[in-house]
Amino acid sequence: MKPDATSILSFINSADKTFVIPVYQRNYSWSAEECGKLFEDLLDSMKTGKRHYFGNIVFYAKETNAWAGYSELILIDGQQRVTTTMLLLAAIRDVEEDENKRTRITNTYLLNRNSDTKERVKLKQIETDRDIYESIINGEFDESSDSNAGRNYKTFKRLIRESGVKTDDILNAINNLEVVALDLKLNENKERTESPQIIFESINATGKPLSTADLLRNYLLLGIDDSEQERYYKDYWLIIEKGIGDANISDFINKYLIMKIGDNVNKNTEYAEFKKYLSKNNIEAIDALKDLAHYAKYYGWIQEPEKAKDFDKKVSLQLEDLRELKTASMAPLLLFLSEKADDDAVIGFNSNELLEALAVLESWAFRARVVGALTSGAFNTITSTSLLNNLKRATEDDYHNQIKFELSNYRTNDIWPNDDDFMEAFKKYNFYKNYNKYVQRKLENAVSNDHHNWRPDSIEHIMPETLSADWKKRLGENYSEIHGEYLHTIGNLTPLNMTDNIINSNDPFSVKLPQYKSSSWKLTRDVYDDFKDTENWGVAEINSRAENLAYKASKIWFGPLQRERQIEADVKKKTDDYRRILAGKLACETIFHIKYTKGENDNGHLIDAKMRIEVINDKPRFIVMAGSRIFPYALEGVKPTFEDKIRKCGWHDEVVLEEDINIFESPSAASCFAVGGSSNGWTWWMNSNGETLDEIVAGDLERSYEE
Repeated sequence: MKPDATSILSFINSADKTFVIPVYQRNYSWSAEECGKLFEDLLDSMKTGKRHYFGNIVFYAKETNAWAGYSELILIDGQQRVTTTMLLLAAIRDVEEDENKRTRITNTYLLNRNSDTKERVKLKQIETDRDIYESIINGEFDESSDSNAGRNYKTFKRLIRESGVKTDDILNAINNLEVVALDLKLNENKERTESPQIIFESINATGKPLSTADLLRNYLLLGIDDSEQERYYKDYWLIIEKGIGDANISDFINKYLIMKIGDNVNKNTEYAEFKKYLSKNNIEAIDALKDLAHYAKYYGWIQEPEKAKDFDKKVSLQLEDLRELKTASMAPLLLFLSEKADDDAVIGFNSNELLEALAVLESWAFRARVVGALTSGAFNTITSTSLLNNLKRATEDDYHNQIKFELSNYRTNDIWPNDDDFMEAFKKYNFYKNYNKYVQRKLENAVSNDHHNWRPDSIEHIMPETLSADWKKRLGENYSEIHGEYLHTIGNLTPLNMTDNIINSNDPFSVKLPQYKSSSWKLTRDVYDDFKDTENWGVAEINSRAENLAYKASKIWFGPLQRERQIEADVKKKTDDYRRILAGKLACETIFHIKYTKGENDNGHLIDAKMRIEVINDKPRFIVMAGSRIFPYALEGVKPTFEDKIRKCGWHDEVVLEEDINIFESPSAASCFAVGGSSNGWTWWMNSNGETLDEIVAGDLERSYEE
């Protein structure tokens, strides 16, 4: 293969050649800004005479019959630059008033005089760009139509007119655009001297970087005979693109590979891993293409559950619940299960069993998330490798029962929280931050058959986010701690229409009650029914309602089976005491932060605290570090403590610590000191990636299990 440097005009100016963009290449994607930059380069070339490097063009000649009078050059790379040049030439032609010059541009560069009428256009576009492009070249473009090629063509016409430069001068400048043309010629055995795919992968051209979808599409289709490429493209690849969207293809390939190999696949390595997977298993490109198209259907179900309605409406709704619960890492497992349920050859697993399996996964995932039983990494590992591989090795196809058993009997610890742990965590969880409308909808559907209000417009805080003087008085001297601890918990939240929520604002509880009575949500009407004789709303009322809802939740998101398999290595259950023992690992190497503004608008106080953990005399100390900006005054009505003395028991604009404070024996004590109120330090302290102290320590715990 010998590269030849040549002008872009010399490359396309040939009466016996037609250029073909293969069906597997990406759509034309140059932007108007890129076209503007190209035109600036041309204007610069006119002034200086300098040549501009315009990138590589890689091609090979397709064998054609001698009678055709021309040969087809298949463009492996450079189709974006060639297309842009053709659009610029068409714009020059259509701005030019001299008919002879117009005809010369058309016959020299845009049309092939030796081709028949059908094949006259010198550059054959892929199907999605073909009609617009050919209408431009043939002088039949509808200016009102909208397309990328059409927009760039109109941009070039505008730039030419605004520049006032003669068309001959622009053509001379285009002649200074230099490309390196690489011809993958056939040897005497009619084999290409270089692999088109290897060349394609190694090119470092000036165009946009290739996505996983671009690389994979080329890889699968480039090896297919030219005469068959378009058929396989339409019958399989186009199904994938239309079914899941081009933007989702990389993620689809990632989840597909995890499902196939039963191991994690890092982002941006999908293309290399896919080739490795095909090679290792001796899978032909055509067979891989067919299999991808097959599984794209189920990926579509996961991403857009409405698409599963034709299969089973209940399955569609259950998939929507999982999607709303943000369980994207389950996708490899869901691909496997969906395909099995849709396969008539699998006798023991159909739509009903799939529905049961999805319900198990939802209940387990929600309980584990609320309790904080797993890190995100452990959660992903269980679904995409451990559980999936168990199902793939199974001799029976009752996958729904196996999932329930495996999650209830995980080998190293209890990963599916029981009722007691779940209900206790459910009452305290911040449901305003996470899963707020999902939880309210599921609770509502459990207590009412009236589902007309499918998702709430808004979530009402019964004890409001902003406390009025009346609310503070009724809550008592510890109102700040009560507000911080209970504001976003389930007992204080209820669904409400947006208008009613705005009207209620921070009104007293007695004023809000009539709105609750007339609510379209039974959950909210129950607040009126259960507390209509209550004058105030406080800790007792929130706890009472939370207890009731937690019990209902334990029935909606059901718990595990009774354990049958013994935990390996006599591993202890994760408790706060055990987490303290584990604090000497990764957590001790991490700096944690709490950063937020406490208070309203201009009266708010910026909390910007740092904390580290040290093990002193075999016990962890949670140290709020020097330089931390903490809540600047001691709370009214609270008995002064050593920590409050740091604030000098007065009012300040800010308090920044001058030295480390190492008196705290729990993360919550450290966080309460920093924020000046009640807080759960396990979830408030986070690292720079947004992982909580709880998640990091639980990760230590999970690794200790594996060790």
